[in-house]
Amino acid sequence: MNHSFRSCVLLSVFFPVWASPLLAQTVTTTQIVQTDPSIVYTGVWYNDYETPNIGGSATLTNDKGATATLSFTGTGITWIGVLDQYSGIAQVYLDGTPNIVDTYGPNTLYQQPLFSVHGLAAGPHTLSIQVLHQRDGETQGSWIWINAFNIENGSGIVGGLSATAGRVEQNNPAVTYSGNWYLNTNPAMSGGTAVLALDPGSAATISFIGTGINWIAYRDQWSGIANIYVDGKLTATVDAYSAANLAQTVGYSVTGLNSGAHTLTIAVTGTHSASSGGSWIWVDAFDVSGGQ
Repeated sequence: MNHSFRSCVLLSVFFPVWASPLLAQTVTTTQIVQTDPSIVYTGVWYNDYETPNIGGSATLTNDKGATATLSFTGTGITWIGVLDQYSGIAQVYLDGTPNIVDTYGPNTLYQQPLFSVHGLAAGPHTLSIQVLHQRDGETQGSWIWINAFNIENGSGIVGGLSATAGRVEQNNPAVTYSGNWYLNTNPAMSGGTAVLALDPGSAATISFIGTGINWIAYRDQWSGIANIYVDGKLTATVDAYSAANLAQTVGYSVTGLNSGAHTLTIAVTGTHSASSGGSWIWVDAFDVSGGQ
């Protein structure tokens, strides 16, 4: 199974929608800076107070695995940062869809659009920027800068998003990803798509409100082993190997939780049983029960 990403300095993604000229003229933009409470950071980030930044400051890091996650409502978003000779490559997830962004620039340029998406369905979305600590052949570093975000027809959501009772697809904004995940399009999958990963440290986390949840997976002869965390605690190790191809099967189930907010994390171990030919872990969907 071969997968590849295309790296570029400025990545702009457009989701086509039918819109009248009048609708196109009604776009309003809300700008939030890197200190906005709707942005959640993990890992080690540093403050920079160069005055060319919007608001006179920005945050940056080259800490591998560090993330910045923004939940928002709206129809589009632009990540604004810095291009320079010391900047590296980031993995950007928008509602679970991965994109690679190379932020290297031959000259230092502030207030630069590094990633843009327009024409999203109006409603909640999640953007996550993950630091890979990788760089192309030109740059001298792997720093990633966050200065601001421009949100179209919406605003940031403080506290993030949680799924409620029912089927939740893998690209729901309540699901966040770390590491390297690949999109698979297949009518056998719930909603027609799923994601898969085999790198140790890659993980998928769903925030939900309810008393139980099922992880809906795909299992085959190349599937591996995952660790399952409920509310941050390791609760199970699951071997997803199957001699037969099993689509939309339950990979893990938990019930009897206290009614309220919870998280379920599927962590890829990069290992597999002796019977399996690979270590792939698939996330197709989730079924949440007991939510209000």
